[in-house]
Amino acid sequence: MAISTVEDTIEALGGNAAVAEITSNTINAIYNWRAAGKFPADTYLLLQNELKSRGRIAPDSLWSMRRRRTKRKKAPSPAQRTA
Repeated sequence: MAISTVEDTIEALGGNAAVAEITSNTINAIYNWRAAGKFPADTYLLLQNELKSRGRIAPDSLWSMRRRRTKRKKAPSPAQRTA
């Protein structure tokens, strides 16, 4: 079974209580993650390492991580285009 959701990930790791223990969070926090459909960014390494030890992996998109913004290149000015 492929892991594709937060719920799948939590179940693959043994349920709410197990994930709460792995991440040192409360069970209520785990329920909130299920409801939000995202894990906090600071749990990425903990959960991915635990999944890896079980021969599983979850997509990075399940974590609320900031993406690096790329700078847009400015269009050349008319003077630059003719040079």
